[in-house]
Amino acid sequence: MKVVFALGGSVVMPREGDVENIRKYAEVFKSIKDIGHDICIVVGGGYIARKYISIAREFTNEAFCDEIGILATRMNSMLLIAALGNYSVKKVPENFKEAEMILNLNKIVVMGGTHPAHTTDAVAASLAEYIDADLLVIATNVDGVYDRDPRKYKDAKKIKHLTTKELVEITKSSSIAAGSSSIVDPLASKIIDRAKLRTVVIRGTPEEIMNVIENRHNGTLIVPGE
Repeated sequence: MKVVFALGGSVVMPREGDVENIRKYAEVFKSIKDIGHDICIVVGGGYIARKYISIAREFTNEAFCDEIGILATRMNSMLLIAALGNYSVKKVPENFKEAEMILNLNKIVVMGGTHPAHTTDAVAASLAEYIDADLLVIATNVDGVYDRDPRKYKDAKKIKHLTTKELVEITKSSSIAAGSSSIVDPLASKIIDRAKLRTVVIRGTPEEIMNVIENRHNGTLIVPGE
């Protein structure tokens, strides 16, 4: 199976850098590779990106803040690449052609952002479409898609199954500002729908990442359909 993971920066690299945390993610991705799956990982910027963007926003525009966020995603990618060792290559692809070349070397692809105004979720969805992935996994700090933001509303209800069209409707009002952290952003949702991508949204723990591969996750399954 060919799988693209959108790995939230806040789950792999919390506010305080944690060597053991990064090692756990590297080990689970190695295990997935060892059982025969092709893997691409698109890493978010997380706290580092949001911190730098909040400062930069006092001086400049959103497009330039996006550039700062992209650099943060690539730094996080480099940390994961270092932890993966020979399972990856010491290169963060800056476009999908480079990513596909690394994939064709039978290595794990690890990359960050590519263009301003594109979140790493949108990059992951585009990459999944580009390489004809079998599955897109959005691994974030929330355990699925809800009818409204569960971090703000205690009565938010989790949705276990969705069609891609329903996902577009749910996410269409989300922010696209630099550093935004909605569960799935509007552009990513539209790409998922356009490409008819089978997608799973999960809490991005190493254990739940493996559970997705074993088809026993506790997240939200999104399938093509009206």
